[in-house]
Amino acid sequence: MCFLIKKIKIVVTVLYISIFFVILPYKNLIATEIHVGVASNFLIPMNFIKKTFENKNNIKVFLSSGSSGSLYSQVINGAPLDIFLSADQELPKKLENTSKGIKGTRFTYAIGKLLLFSTNKDLFDFTFPNVILSQKIKYIGLGNPKYVPYGMAAKQVLKSLKIFNVIEKKLVLSKNVNQVFLMNYFGNLDIGFIAKSDFIVKNKKGKIWDIPQNLYSPIKQDVILLKNGNKKSEARMFLKFLSSERVKNKLVSFGYIVN
Repeated sequence: MCFLIKKIKIVVTVLYISIFFVILPYKNLIATEIHVGVASNFLIPMNFIKKTFENKNNIKVFLSSGSSGSLYSQVINGAPLDIFLSADQELPKKLENTSKGIKGTRFTYAIGKLLLFSTNKDLFDFTFPNVILSQKIKYIGLGNPKYVPYGMAAKQVLKSLKIFNVIEKKLVLSKNVNQVFLMNYFGNLDIGFIAKSDFIVKNKKGKIWDIPQNLYSPIKQDVILLKNGNKKSEARMFLKFLSSERVKNKLVSFGYIVN
């Protein structure tokens, strides 16, 4: 009887060890994950970065996109995001001064460029800034300045040109800068203020007008590590990759300025 019990114990021990060594490598193969909130203007470049990062590392990246203001509100209200890529500096700075953001992790990952865009051929012969005052324009699009950094920059342009009050009734405010581009592209607006990255990636028609940089503050886009990702080495790996030369070179091709 004792011999039988000992034999059973040996078999159970062998099975346990076998199962342990089968499960261990399997667990190591399971990809860890991070959750990233990204401003809508940066979603297309971000998809490239995500794919490249995932291919290089055994880490899955989940994206949440929207206006910087809406993402900020989500973070404040407890959204389980590990990293926040804003389209401005102010919101990451605010998070840095709360328990939601990790001090010392914020940096500028890109500087955006604002353009004026239209698919209305009746406007193509106009020059900037005269085109904005054309009587042929009924609707001018921009992101809502309260929530969209590119919309705030557009408002600064109109204020600098001293024409904001003149054309205010024609303004159509969108929830993000991508929506401004799409509404222009499909003819729902006569003209609009867009991110240069949208024009480079998506445009097959239309005309753009460059906007002098002295008319609006530089659109410095900052990223910050959030409390939820503070203990995740994968999140810090992603931030390091975001600042790599490989990513910077790619961002230039998307129309951004990088330092």
